[in-house]
Amino acid sequence: MSMLLCSREGAVKIITFNRPEKLNALSSEMRSELFAEMRNANEDDSVRVVLLTGSGRGFCVGADLSSTAGDLKNELRESFHPLLREIRFGRKIFICAVSGVAAGAGLSLAVACDMRFSSPDARFVTAFHRIGLAPDTGLSFMLPRLIPAAAAFELLLRGGEFSAKQAVSWSLFSASDNPLSDALKAAHEISAGPFLSFVKSKQLLNATLFTGMEQFLDIEAEVQGELGLTQDFAEGRAAFVEKRKAEFTGR
Repeated sequence: MSMLLCSREGAVKIITFNRPEKLNALSSEMRSELFAEMRNANEDDSVRVVLLTGSGRGFCVGADLSSTAGDLKNELRESFHPLLREIRFGRKIFICAVSGVAAGAGLSLAVACDMRFSSPDARFVTAFHRIGLAPDTGLSFMLPRLIPAAAAFELLLRGGEFSAKQAVSWSLFSASDNPLSDALKAAHEISAGPFLSFVKSKQLLNATLFTGMEQFLDIEAEVQGELGLTQDFAEGRAAFVEKRKAEFTGR
C-alpha cells in the first residue's frame, strides 16, 4: 500500500497521508515521497493549490521513531526542513484538512500551511517533550507568530496539547464538520481566482511573518542534534516504543 495517495481535481493536487495503522507517522521513505510530490507540485504550472490531509483516525503524528536516524541534526536539515520549505516558500497555496490528531512534525506541517481546516474532534499535540526533544520542523518559529504569545510560550516550553475549539478561538484553524470538503471548496475558489495575486500576497506575508526562518532552522537543527545524543532522548524513544511512561533524568 502506498504511503501517499495523490489525486487531482483541476488545478488542485490532493496529497493524502496513507499510513492509517501508524496514524500517518512520517517514515524516512514517506518523507522522501512527500518531498518529491510537493516539489513536483511547486514546479508544475498546471497546479495552483496543494491540499494535505490524512487517512484514517489522524492527520499525522510526526516522525516515525522506528525509522529515525541517530543524527537528528542532519535528519532535520536533509528531510524535515525541506518539507517545511516546500510548503512555506513554494509557489503554490497550501491548505490542510485535519481530522483526529496532528502531533509533532505533523502539527508543524499543518501550521505551515496557508489555510487550515479542522474537525471538532481534532487534537493538536506538541509531543516532542514526551521523548526528550524540543519542538522542531519550525514550530517554535511559526506558532508564536500565529497564536497569542503566552499560549505559544507554554506549549513550546513544556509541551502539551490544544483542542480544535482552542485552535479556532486563536484563528489558527477554521472550524469544519467536514474539513476535506471545506478545504476543497476553498482550494477551487483560489484556483479560479486571481491566482498570481494570491501567490504574491503569500510572498509578502512571508516577508512580514517568516523572515529569518532560515537562520532559525540552523539553530533548531543544532539544538535538536544535541538533544538527540542525550540519555533522556534514548529513554523517551525506548518508552514510546515500549508504550510505557518515560523516566527522565535530565541528562
